[in-house]
Amino acid sequence: MGRPPSDIDIVTFAFRPTKTDDDWRKIVTENSDLFIPEQSKKKYICDAYFVDLSTHPVHVVNNTKYWFGLFSHQRETYLWKGMIEIPILSDDDEAIKKLEQEIGDA
Repeated sequence: MGRPPSDIDIVTFAFRPTKTDDDWRKIVTENSDLFIPEQSKKKYICDAYFVDLSTHPVHVVNNTKYWFGLFSHQRETYLWKGMIEIPILSDDDEAIKKLEQEIGDA
């Protein structure tokens, strides 16, 4: 109790920026430090996790429950922890157009 955290945990909830599994695998492979917690911890000194909003809603709900349960309270005292939501915004017109198309196709 009273000690600062030794790291920061980051859970990113996002849609895949591509529709094909091959393209998605390529993105994950080329950016493994963002998707593999051990690599993100080593490089950025944080635990990074990704929740794919393109999956079935049941999986999104289950992931949300899991991460909220894990990070919402201190283990020993059950006191509330601090959480912050940071929206990832882009002024990239092409990215916004693509996202709107994917949402429309869903």
